[in-house]
Amino acid sequence: GLEPLLKMDKEWIQPGIGISLYIRPFVIATEPAISASPASTYRFMIICSPAKAYYSGKVRVLFAEKYSRSADGGVGFAKAAGNYAAQFYPTSLAQEKGYQQIIWTDAHTHEYLEEAGTMNIFFRIDDRLVTAPTSDRILDGITRKSIIQLAEDNGVTVEIRRVPVTEIKEAARNGSLKEIFGAGTAAVVSPISAFEHGNEVFEIPDLENSYASKFKKQLQDIQHNLSEDIHGWRHEVK
Repeated sequence: GLEPLLKMDKEWIQPGIGISLYIRPFVIATEPAISASPASTYRFMIICSPAKAYYSGKVRVLFAEKYSRSADGGVGFAKAAGNYAAQFYPTSLAQEKGYQQIIWTDAHTHEYLEEAGTMNIFFRIDDRLVTAPTSDRILDGITRKSIIQLAEDNGVTVEIRRVPVTEIKEAARNGSLKEIFGAGTAAVVSPISAFEHGNEVFEIPDLENSYASKFKKQLQDIQHNLSEDIHGWRHEVK
């Protein structure tokens, strides 16, 4: 049903780089009852909306120290409504301090960085690109996969491993932390300009020829049919 829907909604897609039609498949329970149990009937739908980049500029983030978005054995890896509900209150507290997003840490110790509320997170340490592995708590994002592939295409070493908070703070102090950026369907690629943890604020200097700007351009060029699609990511709707 997706292709007929896109044909119907194609006029909503405005021309221009960074402008797109956001597509969201979702399922809701439709059983006419209230009970503490799974429903017996559901409805699958797809909604579309004109969209542009979620963040217009650089993003300031807070590293989580108390609250958790998800835990082992849960559904943090899925696009489930409950995952968003759990982050609204702590995110509002972060916004009161001048931060747009929280980078969530592991629920057990809060010692390892995992992902932000709207995007997966990448750290550039020297010329290596580091990101957390997917798990029960971390969404295996399509844009995350695309950035990893583009980095490898460009000869960049990608390390998929646990990322200690202490490592990132030390890298910020000694200058080896070159950049942090997020990647997601709505966020696309969003540079992070500062982070706070333990009442310490670390500003990240602007970087010429950043990985964030380079990979964002390469990804959008593929999306807008401006460059070769060697991985077969595009699909033509006829």
